[in-house]
Amino acid sequence: MLTTPFLRKALVHGIEVVLTEEDGEFLGRLTGPDGPDVELRHAQHRLADRNAAKLDLATAFVAGKIANMRTCLLRAARAGHLEPTEPTAARLLEARKNALLATSPAALMGVEGAASRDHFVTLGKILGPTWSFVQRRRRPPPDPVNALLSFGYTLLTREAAAAVELAGLDPGVGFLHEMRRGRPSLALDLMEEFRPLIVDHLVIGLCTSGKLSPSGFTTQDEGKGCRMDREALYTFLAAYERRMLTVANHPTAGRRVSYRTALTVQARHLADVIADRVPAYIPISWR
Repeated sequence: MLTTPFLRKALVHGIEVVLTEEDGEFLGRLTGPDGPDVELRHAQHRLADRNAAKLDLATAFVAGKIANMRTCLLRAARAGHLEPTEPTAARLLEARKNALLATSPAALMGVEGAASRDHFVTLGKILGPTWSFVQRRRRPPPDPVNALLSFGYTLLTREAAAAVELAGLDPGVGFLHEMRRGRPSLALDLMEEFRPLIVDHLVIGLCTSGKLSPSGFTTQDEGKGCRMDREALYTFLAAYERRMLTVANHPTAGRRVSYRTALTVQARHLADVIADRVPAYIPISWR
C-alpha cells in the first residue's frame, strides 16, 4: 500500500525500497539512478575469485552450522527426549574442529556432509519410530519429516535472500555454494548457520509435542513425494512465524533481536567483512 508520493520521496532521498512477500520471498527493488552499492558488489565478486578468502568464509558458514546442530541436539535432550545425544554431540564438536582445519573446499564439504548425516540420524532417533525418519532426503521428500525440513528450508532461503538484498549484496555470488543460474548461492551460504536453530529445532518441537502427526501428511504417487495437508501446513506456518519472531542475544549486534532480524544483521556483518571493514565473519552461535 505504498503511495506514489512516498515512492517518489524515497527515490529523491536515495532510499532503496525492497519488496518481499509476507513469507520473505524477494520480489524486487526500487532504486534510484545510482543503483545498488556497486563497490560492495564488485568487492564481493573479487573476493569470490580469491580461493583462500572464499575458503575462509565457507569455513565460517560450515563451522557455525555444525556448532548449532550440536546445540540443537543437546537442547532436545535437555527438553526431556530420552535418546542420548552426547556421543553425537562429541562427534560434532570434533567435526567443527576438522572443518576449521580444512584446506580445500572438497575437504570442507566432506566434513559438512558427514556431520549433517550424523545430526539427522540422531534427530530421527529423537523423533522415534512413529515418524520413521532415518535420513535426509529431498527432491522429492519421501516422508513427513523430510517434507517439513524441505518446506522450512525453502521459507528460510527466501528470508535469507531478502536479507542479502537488504545488505546490498549479490545473492547469486556465494562462497560455499557454487554459482548457478537462478540459484541464490549467497542466501544459501548465509542460512547454513540458521538451519538447526530455526527449522530443525522447530521440526523436533512440533513432532515430539503432538502438534503434528504423520496422519497430517499425504504420500503422493511414486516419485512425487510427501506433502503436508492443509491443517498441518497452517500449524507449521504459525510455528515458523513464532520462531522467527523469537528474540535472542546476538553476538555481533550486542543486543537482543528476533531471528528474522538476526538474518539481516548477519547479512550486513558479511557485507562489512567483504568491504574489509571488519576482519572476519563470526557466525551466530546458539547456546
